[in-house]
Amino acid sequence: MLTVTIQYNTIQNKRTTFDFNETTQQYEPTTNTAFNSDFEYANITSTPTVALEYKKKKFSTSIKTDFISRTLENKDALRPEFDLKRKFNAAAIRYRINYNNPKTRVGLSYNLYNNASSLRQLQTFVDVTDPLNIVIGNPELRPTDNHNFNLHFSKNNFQKGVSFHMYTYASFRNNAVVSKTSVNEDLVRETTFENVNGNYDLHVNAGFNRKIKIDSLRTVNASIGLSHSTTRFVNFTNDVQYATLTKNIGPSLGLRFMWKDVMELNSHYNLAFSDNTFDTDFFNNQKITMHRVNLNSRNNFGKHFEWSNNINYNYNPNIADGFQKSVWFWNATLAYSFMKDKAALTLKAYDILNQNNNARRIVNQNFIEDRQSTVLQRYFMLSFSWKFNTLGKAGEVRGGRGYRVVY
Repeated sequence: MLTVTIQYNTIQNKRTTFDFNETTQQYEPTTNTAFNSDFEYANITSTPTVALEYKKKKFSTSIKTDFISRTLENKDALRPEFDLKRKFNAAAIRYRINYNNPKTRVGLSYNLYNNASSLRQLQTFVDVTDPLNIVIGNPELRPTDNHNFNLHFSKNNFQKGVSFHMYTYASFRNNAVVSKTSVNEDLVRETTFENVNGNYDLHVNAGFNRKIKIDSLRTVNASIGLSHSTTRFVNFTNDVQYATLTKNIGPSLGLRFMWKDVMELNSHYNLAFSDNTFDTDFFNNQKITMHRVNLNSRNNFGKHFEWSNNINYNYNPNIADGFQKSVWFWNATLAYSFMKDKAALTLKAYDILNQNNNARRIVNQNFIEDRQSTVLQRYFMLSFSWKFNTLGKAGEVRGGRGYRVVY
């Protein structure tokens, strides 16, 4: 298959600021072009595409290649000296190979795609709209090449109730665009943009599941999982380039018990380890450990009553003293259906233990912040819902509508 796609995308920006005229006592457009803008930005691409595909009963493969010719053009009506025109040529590739049968699935894919820089990143115009954060673009920026790899594998034995899955993902970025910020003697931030190499993401996730049938009504599902990720990010601080390496690993356990038409209990535990290291002495390395427990239950009492609970527990020992390190979060719902299940009366209790404090840790290149904010805590809500519809032939629903009242 051979196709050609042409795209023409434009962005128009016009901003006018005003000064106060002491003589006329009115606001008039300012003559200072540093605070005004009137430009048109165009992103024009021409993309011939070649695609091939091969399929059999259990096997398939395909490849698609784009040859991208891109023109970036900026016309500044106020400052013609900042007019910009750049041309780039690049290739994009998408490759897939899959094997599927009722018990085994294997797939591999590779994507290469190209991202152009934004107008704000390319413009050499000095943006002083925020006098404490001056921004100037870099017209020499190159497009970013992204290489993505995916591999997935799954195996199922339905007779024994056993399954295994694994998923891996890798992403490498060449000429990634990052902000380069410095603080001058007047404590004003000056930001520009640079291309860097060495950014990547690696992810692996695997899980094993076992279903145990006790009898015709009761079953137990057990699962165990492990996830791992490694991320490297190159950045700048006060014109000094550095790299951050973040490694995360998280084992998990799950257990689910189901009793048909009676009850369901679902539990899950996750332990997360995070290790952040820097190749500079400007920042301290960080190790973070978190525990999460989730419990969900549903109980049926006869045909009309249902009681459900959702309980979450989070423990973060790394936040500063004075913050609540462990939090229990419990929601419960009691529902009663009647009128042949057309009507339902529901009472929901939110944050029964009144512990929702919205505490969290924020980490960036300049600081680590532990924050806790005021949020809506314990409350109760009573709602009534009614649904009605018209049945067509063979029970087909037509024009179904519903009505709900919340107190």
